[in-house]
Amino acid sequence: MSPTTSHAEPSRVLVVDDTPANLMLVSNLLKDRYRVQAAISGEKALSIALSSTPPDIILLDVVMPGLNGYEVLQALRADPRTSQIPVIFLTARSDAEDEEKGLLLGAVDYLVKPISPAIALARIDTHLTLYRQRRELIDAQELISQELAEAAEYVRTLLPAPMSGDVSSDWKHIPCTALGGDAFGHHWIDSDHLAIYLLDVCGHGIGAALLSISVMNALRSQSLGSVDFRRPSAVLAALNNSFPMEDHGNKYFTVWYGVYDRNSHELSFASAGHPPAVLLRSTPDHQTDQRELMTKNPAIGYFPGIPFAEDKVSLSLTNKLFVFSDGVYEFCGNDDRTMSAADFVSLLTETGRVDAFDSDAILAKMNSLKRKSGPFEDDYSFLEINITGSRRQPIHPKG
Repeated sequence: MSPTTSHAEPSRVLVVDDTPANLMLVSNLLKDRYRVQAAISGEKALSIALSSTPPDIILLDVVMPGLNGYEVLQALRADPRTSQIPVIFLTARSDAEDEEKGLLLGAVDYLVKPISPAIALARIDTHLTLYRQRRELIDAQELISQELAEAAEYVRTLLPAPMSGDVSSDWKHIPCTALGGDAFGHHWIDSDHLAIYLLDVCGHGIGAALLSISVMNALRSQSLGSVDFRRPSAVLAALNNSFPMEDHGNKYFTVWYGVYDRNSHELSFASAGHPPAVLLRSTPDHQTDQRELMTKNPAIGYFPGIPFAEDKVSLSLTNKLFVFSDGVYEFCGNDDRTMSAADFVSLLTETGRVDAFDSDAILAKMNSLKRKSGPFEDDYSFLEINITGSRRQPIHPKG
């Protein structure tokens, strides 16, 4: 069966031969089955191939004056507009070296003159079918790439706008693929409580992104039943019960969730299988106190129904909180060693100053430590929260 149907336009076949009799013979063989284009020189063949109606396949004579068949094929393969068009050589020579040369240059097949009509039609149909399938695959891949780009842009719209004032924020997010499994955010639960969170879904791609979007939306909209979102342990328990891994393609996620209370000037937090957040606090003697903030809880999705632990820390006049995914530091460094969480925490605290690093400086530092330039090996997500001020004094009624 021909690769065309009664509902489709016949495939275009370009026949290239400098001998008019051969050109007419092959054209007559194909005219009832295909839309035939003819060229008597290599130069004319290239002109047709680059026109607004390019061929779907080319039958190309090898020996021609001017540009020979090999030179025409090289020109076709060098141009992105024609590089994928299948080319079958027509030749009166059956030398194995000539055939090998043509195939190495990118020809898909050889037809030896005088041409057998049945063999010629069968091979043309085969390569037209393969070409159409390859084009459909390329079109599908382009569509998928476009949809992935749109999905990645949607994920980016979920990320928070930087805050300013006594509580300010900044962040860096660099997926290692079009769609990653990291997501993070911060929002005011009420006028006195700020939620801060970062999660990392195992794996990458559409499945990981869909799960991270679902979790993000649940946190942003505070739609986890009757959960008190000011209690980190309750939030993690609700996430654990709402997103069991067996219901989400066996995907689990790690998460760090904290709540800043303006009235008490405290930060409560809970983590589940996630790297520790790092808190830098100024001290009255102008030193810096350094704390790793984490709790020993399993990743979300493994064991439904289990309780989660939380902890709390008091803040000082000047505080900087770093929350991050393991993709920030898990890469092969200049010393051929993968940095650990402990190494990264040491880097963040080595200067002993609250204002020593910000998200821009950290990104520049990590890029300088990578052995290879280019993307990180995993999603890079880094959230910086700056909190200044002190505990609010209670207002006593006049009496």
